[in-house]
Amino acid sequence: MQIISDAEFRKQLKGELGTAYLFYGEEDYLKSHALSLAANTLCPDPSFALFNSLKLDMLDYSPEKLADMLMPLPMMADKKLITLTGFDFGAMRQSEVDELCDTLTMLDEYDYNTVIICVASGCIDEGYSMTKPSSIIRKLSEFIVPVRFEKSTPQKLATWALKHFEHGGVKIGTDALSFFIEYCGSGMYRLANEIDKLCAYVLYSGRDTVTKEDIREVTVADTEFDTFALAGAIMEGRNSDALSVLDFLRFKRTDPLLIFGEISKTICDLLLVKRLVDDGHTYVDIGKAKIMNEYKAKLYVASSAKLSYPRLYRKIELCTEADRILKTANLSDGYSAIEMLICSE
Repeated sequence: MQIISDAEFRKQLKGELGTAYLFYGEEDYLKSHALSLAANTLCPDPSFALFNSLKLDMLDYSPEKLADMLMPLPMMADKKLITLTGFDFGAMRQSEVDELCDTLTMLDEYDYNTVIICVASGCIDEGYSMTKPSSIIRKLSEFIVPVRFEKSTPQKLATWALKHFEHGGVKIGTDALSFFIEYCGSGMYRLANEIDKLCAYVLYSGRDTVTKEDIREVTVADTEFDTFALAGAIMEGRNSDALSVLDFLRFKRTDPLLIFGEISKTICDLLLVKRLVDDGHTYVDIGKAKIMNEYKAKLYVASSAKLSYPRLYRKIELCTEADRILKTANLSDGYSAIEMLICSE
């Protein structure tokens, strides 16, 4: 079984593509980009796209329709591209997976096709890692080459974002760039949209450099940024700061269940990181183990160092009580349960 990275797939684009690939993993933006590259490689002439770049969504999919798409020869090209989207392998029956695999065996005969099944994040069990994939990945890999699109590291995200800012005609300093990624999250679709907004805002203001104030003024904070700040304030006993962040989230009408879920996860992650550090691990080790990305691990290591085990255990107990209230509360009572969590000791 061979699982390749998105970088290895891009290398294959420069040579000869295989007949079938499975795009899966966390980063949907990179999947979309890789699909565009594949379409441009196999079908460089847009006038023949109707014949050589075909798409089939799960809503319209059947094994018979896929088979019908495989048979016609490409028009004025060596190969044609067939993209399958909308598949949720977690919701598919085993018989449906078997039928798909049986259809893919037709590629031995119709090898002038390249089929790419592009699966959205969360729609297939990925397993633990590329070396320890799930049973469904192992099954599909008998007929198709899996390509895993992992979340970019903070360093790669920073390089990518910097190029997008430059393309938009503005500059951004190292500190502001780090804050931008921390504030807006690591999703590349989200970051691309926020970069476009910032470029337009800064240029309209008659400037050419993005500042932290611009980021706070124009972009929408990732919920994880706000809830990490909220959880940090709770753990450090900064109740007034925590209540201020909660008021902001309430103003945005953020679901209390989402807020609480992020808070409780943050507290549990802080406990986990504290134990790992006490066992001799560094934030680099935590990042390599895929527990969380290295940048996030560095933040958690710093925060957990300020906290005692009794305080962490006590906050987990309070989370249990808040969870009980939230499961029987309406929207407004949900915020009240989180206020109780903030103020309780």
